[in-house]
Amino acid sequence: MDRKRNEVLRDLMAQRHLTFEGLAEDLCDMALVLGRDPVKVSPRHVGRWVSGEVSWPWDRHRELLEAVFGLPAEELGFMAPPGWQRNNLTTGPSSEGTSVQRRNFIIGLGAVVALPSLPASGRLGHADVDAIQAATNRLDGLDFQHGGAQVVTVATAYIQHVEQAARTCTYGGTVQNRLHHALGELAASTGWFAYDAGRHEDARRYWDLGLRYATLAGDVMLQARIWCCMARQACDLGHGGEAVAMARVALDRTRTRRDARLSALLHTRVALGQSLTGESARTGQSLHRAEQALDRASDTPAPWLAFCGPAEVAGLAAMCDYNLGRYQDAASRDVDALALLPQGFSRNGFAMQVSLARNSLAAGRAEEALQAGERALDLLPSVKSPRWAVHLADFAEAVQHHGPASAGRDFAERYRAVGR
Repeated sequence: MDRKRNEVLRDLMAQRHLTFEGLAEDLCDMALVLGRDPVKVSPRHVGRWVSGEVSWPWDRHRELLEAVFGLPAEELGFMAPPGWQRNNLTTGPSSEGTSVQRRNFIIGLGAVVALPSLPASGRLGHADVDAIQAATNRLDGLDFQHGGAQVVTVATAYIQHVEQAARTCTYGGTVQNRLHHALGELAASTGWFAYDAGRHEDARRYWDLGLRYATLAGDVMLQARIWCCMARQACDLGHGGEAVAMARVALDRTRTRRDARLSALLHTRVALGQSLTGESARTGQSLHRAEQALDRASDTPAPWLAFCGPAEVAGLAAMCDYNLGRYQDAASRDVDALALLPQGFSRNGFAMQVSLARNSLAAGRAEEALQAGERALDLLPSVKSPRWAVHLADFAEAVQHHGPASAGRDFAERYRAVGR
């Protein structure tokens, strides 16, 4: 039988810079995100789909493909067998009187969370933009609880879904401006999820996309938010001067009208960058400005800024002390940050426990370091933050050499059992 190469799937993979191995990994990750049993997907499976050797994947593989790309299998270039009918796809009138394709963007995190779908054709209205914003807020909330690695794949697919609706539907000028703003916020959040998952190139790509939409919307505040995120990434990559420059651009462009919490966050970015370049006095000045800004903050922050409070600023101050070699101060600040952390921010708590473990060990407080490391391990089943998991792995290695011999070995063994 003649094979027909699946050019649609190949092109979609190329757009996302996915190799056979990369798509196979994304599908396996999606099985975990959806709360399914582990599924074996190999590069060979992907090769058979692209070559046309398999024209209709097995149900368990098809479900994952649809979730990763945010499209039904028929729109991924696959050919449904004769008589096959989709049970989970319905069409009907939307609030605008258009046809809506009910695609499932679902995250399995103990509770099923479904993101709203948009019209495939017709006219987009304000209610549709409201739905996008609600979805972004929901994703931000899941990130605060569980970490970006849990939601990045679904968020990526959702951006593609929204962009497709924006290309194929019509809308008025007011809706267009709101749509660009909503897409910019969604891209900004997705960039952060990718960053938290350790996918730095993906993060930068989505932040670049967010800056484009923020510019189209004429939204300087959204641009500042994205520069703030990019500055934080620059710090992780060791680019202190670049981080300071990015944060200062955001501060300058929003000088007279930014949210106080955003001010605090931007000043901490400046401080982190300065600590990386060894500027102790300037680091302290920037942290003081961050604390002053936070004192002016309202009790009702924007959803994406909900994490930015006294605990966050204290935790970032601990990172500055660590960069400057002040390990005792860094550990003390971590203790303060944990005491100030509100309920429900599990990812932040995980990061702070890892930071406390690392800083306490560097300060010669091995017993406290091990206790913090154990608490971090307790959070691993529900929190997935690869960028902080790397630091926990480094701690597990270091504590064997610089901590109590027996306790250090015991911790390393538990880490290998739980953390991998």
